[in-house]
Amino acid sequence: MLPLIITAIEDEDDKAFMTWLYLQYRRLIYSEVRKIIGNTDEVEDLLQSVLEKLIEKISLLRGMEQNKLVNYIISTAKNTAYNSLRGKDRAILLEDQEELADPAPMPEEQIIAQEDLYRLARVWGSLDERTQYLLSAKYILKKSGKEIAGNLNMPSDNVRTALVRARRKARQAMEQRV
Repeated sequence: MLPLIITAIEDEDDKAFMTWLYLQYRRLIYSEVRKIIGNTDEVEDLLQSVLEKLIEKISLLRGMEQNKLVNYIISTAKNTAYNSLRGKDRAILLEDQEELADPAPMPEEQIIAQEDLYRLARVWGSLDERTQYLLSAKYILKKSGKEIAGNLNMPSDNVRTALVRARRKARQAMEQRV
Protein backbone atom coordinates (compact mmCIF):
# COMPACT_ATOMS: atom_id res chain seq x y z
CA MET A 1 0.00 0.00 0.00
CA LEU A 2 1.36 3.40 -0.96
CA PRO A 3 1.84 6.02 1.73
CA LEU A 4 -0.69 8.86 1.59
CA ILE A 5 2.06 11.41 1.09
CA ILE A 6 2.83 9.89 -2.32
CA THR A 7 -0.79 9.69 -3.37
CA ALA A 8 -1.15 13.40 -2.53
CA ILE A 9 1.40 14.44 -5.16
CA GLU A 10 -0.46 16.37 -7.86
CA ASP A 11 1.94 15.99 -10.80
CA GLU A 12 1.34 12.53 -12.29
CA ASP A 13 4.96 12.14 -13.46
CA ASP A 14 6.25 12.99 -9.99
CA LYS A 15 3.70 10.65 -8.43
CA ALA A 16 4.77 7.82 -10.77
CA PHE A 17 8.46 8.49 -10.04
CA MET A 18 7.94 8.53 -6.26
CA THR A 19 5.78 5.40 -6.46
CA TRP A 20 8.58 3.62 -8.31
CA LEU A 21 11.20 4.96 -5.87
CA TYR A 22 9.15 3.90 -2.86
CA LEU A 23 8.46 0.40 -4.16
CA GLN A 24 12.09 -0.04 -5.21
CA TYR A 25 13.75 1.25 -2.02
CA ARG A 26 11.26 1.00 0.86
CA ARG A 27 13.04 -2.01 2.39
CA LEU A 28 16.38 -0.20 2.21
CA ILE A 29 14.95 2.92 3.86
CA TYR A 30 13.19 0.84 6.52
CA SER A 31 16.37 -1.12 7.23
CA GLU A 32 18.58 1.97 7.54
CA VAL A 33 16.16 3.73 9.88
CA ARG A 34 15.60 0.60 11.99
CA LYS A 35 19.35 0.16 12.52
CA ILE A 36 19.38 3.53 14.25
CA ILE A 37 15.96 3.72 15.91
CA GLY A 38 15.14 0.11 16.78
CA ASN A 39 11.49 0.80 17.69
CA THR A 40 9.29 -0.49 14.85
CA ASP A 41 6.49 2.03 15.45
CA GLU A 42 8.90 4.96 15.28
CA VAL A 43 10.47 3.50 12.14
CA GLU A 44 7.12 3.60 10.35
CA ASP A 45 6.68 7.26 11.30
CA LEU A 46 10.18 8.13 10.19
CA LEU A 47 9.64 6.33 6.88
CA GLN A 48 7.02 8.99 6.15
CA SER A 49 9.46 11.76 7.10
CA VAL A 50 12.13 10.31 4.79
CA LEU A 51 9.61 10.24 1.95
CA GLU A 52 8.72 13.89 2.62
CA LYS A 53 12.36 14.87 2.33
CA LEU A 54 12.78 12.85 -0.86
CA ILE A 55 9.63 14.36 -2.41
CA GLU A 56 11.13 17.82 -1.84
CA LYS A 57 14.09 16.74 -4.01
CA ILE A 58 12.29 14.95 -6.87
CA SER A 59 13.94 17.05 -9.57
CA LEU A 60 17.39 16.29 -8.12
CA LEU A 61 16.65 12.58 -7.70
CA ARG A 62 15.44 12.11 -11.27
CA GLY A 63 18.84 13.04 -12.73
CA MET A 64 20.96 10.82 -10.47
CA GLU A 65 22.72 7.63 -11.47
CA GLN A 66 21.48 4.59 -9.56
CA ASN A 67 24.48 4.29 -7.22
CA LYS A 68 24.29 8.00 -6.31
CA LEU A 69 20.54 7.71 -5.87
CA VAL A 70 20.95 4.77 -3.48
CA ASN A 71 23.59 6.65 -1.47
CA TYR A 72 21.38 9.74 -1.35
CA ILE A 73 18.43 7.68 -0.09
CA ILE A 74 20.58 6.00 2.56
CA SER A 75 21.97 9.35 3.73
CA THR A 76 18.50 10.86 3.89
CA ALA A 77 17.19 7.89 5.90
CA LYS A 78 20.11 7.98 8.34
CA ASN A 79 20.04 11.75 8.79
CA THR A 80 16.30 11.73 9.40
CA ALA A 81 16.70 9.01 12.03
CA TYR A 82 19.59 10.78 13.76
CA ASN A 83 17.70 14.09 13.72
CA SER A 84 14.78 12.33 15.34
CA LEU A 85 17.03 11.00 18.08
CA ARG A 86 18.64 14.39 18.58
CA GLY A 87 15.20 15.91 18.96
CA LYS A 88 14.55 13.56 21.84
CA ASP A 89 17.81 14.47 23.59
CA ARG A 90 19.32 11.08 22.77
CA ALA A 91 22.39 12.11 20.78
CA ILE A 92 24.18 9.08 19.34
CA LEU A 93 27.52 8.94 17.60
CA LEU A 94 27.77 6.90 14.41
CA GLU A 95 30.18 4.52 16.11
CA ASP A 96 27.63 3.82 18.85
CA GLN A 97 25.21 2.46 16.27
CA GLU A 98 26.25 -1.11 16.99
CA GLU A 99 25.24 -0.68 20.64
CA LEU A 100 21.58 -0.35 19.72
CA ALA A 101 19.94 -3.67 20.40
CA ASP A 102 17.58 -5.13 17.86
CA PRO A 103 14.31 -5.79 19.70
CA ALA A 104 14.26 -9.36 18.43
CA PRO A 105 17.77 -10.47 17.47
CA MET A 106 18.06 -13.27 14.99
CA PRO A 107 19.59 -16.56 16.23
CA GLU A 108 22.64 -15.97 14.02
CA GLU A 109 23.16 -12.55 15.62
CA GLN A 110 22.96 -14.10 19.08
CA ILE A 111 25.58 -16.69 18.17
CA ILE A 112 27.90 -14.02 16.73
CA ALA A 113 27.44 -11.85 19.84
CA GLN A 114 28.23 -14.84 22.07
CA GLU A 115 31.38 -15.60 20.06
CA ASP A 116 32.44 -11.95 20.40
CA LEU A 117 31.99 -12.18 24.16
CA TYR A 118 34.19 -15.30 24.30
CA ARG A 119 36.84 -13.56 22.19
CA LEU A 120 36.70 -10.52 24.48
CA ALA A 121 37.01 -12.70 27.57
CA ARG A 122 40.18 -14.30 26.12
CA VAL A 123 41.88 -10.90 25.65
CA TRP A 124 40.45 -9.14 28.72
CA GLY A 125 43.63 -9.60 30.77
CA SER A 126 45.76 -8.01 28.04
CA LEU A 127 43.74 -4.76 28.15
CA ASP A 128 44.98 -1.92 30.34
CA GLU A 129 43.16 -1.14 33.59
CA ARG A 130 41.50 2.03 32.29
CA THR A 131 40.10 0.24 29.23
CA GLN A 132 38.78 -2.59 31.41
CA TYR A 133 37.15 -0.09 33.77
CA LEU A 134 35.52 1.91 30.97
CA LEU A 135 34.08 -1.15 29.27
CA SER A 136 32.88 -2.84 32.45
CA ALA A 137 31.44 0.37 33.92
CA LYS A 138 29.47 1.16 30.77
CA TYR A 139 28.34 -2.27 29.58
CA ILE A 140 28.31 -4.47 32.68
CA LEU A 141 27.60 -2.06 35.53
CA LYS A 142 25.48 0.21 33.27
CA LYS A 143 26.93 3.38 34.80
CA SER A 144 26.06 6.74 33.31
CA GLY A 145 28.62 8.94 31.62
CA LYS A 146 28.60 11.28 34.62
CA GLU A 147 29.33 8.44 37.04
CA ILE A 148 32.20 7.19 34.89
CA ALA A 149 33.57 10.73 34.55
CA GLY A 150 33.44 11.18 38.32
CA ASN A 151 35.30 7.93 38.95
CA LEU A 152 38.00 8.81 36.40
CA ASN A 153 38.22 12.52 37.36
CA MET A 154 37.55 13.63 33.80
CA PRO A 155 35.02 15.97 32.20
CA SER A 156 31.79 14.12 31.37
CA ASP A 157 32.07 15.38 27.78
CA ASN A 158 35.18 13.21 27.34
CA VAL A 159 33.59 9.92 28.42
CA ARG A 160 32.09 9.10 25.03
CA THR A 161 35.46 9.59 23.32
CA ALA A 162 37.17 7.47 25.98
CA LEU A 163 34.60 4.70 25.42
CA VAL A 164 35.15 4.80 21.67
CA ARG A 165 38.89 4.40 22.23
CA ALA A 166 38.35 1.60 24.75
CA ARG A 167 36.12 -0.30 22.31
CA ARG A 168 38.69 0.22 19.57
CA LYS A 169 41.49 -1.18 21.79
CA ALA A 170 39.36 -4.20 22.67
CA ARG A 171 38.52 -4.81 19.00
CA GLN A 172 42.17 -4.57 18.00
CA ALA A 173 43.18 -7.01 20.74
CA MET A 174 40.47 -9.43 19.63
CA GLU A 175 41.56 -9.20 16.00
CA GLN A 176 45.20 -9.79 16.88
CA ARG A 177 44.26 -12.86 18.89
CA VAL A 178 42.31 -14.48 16.03
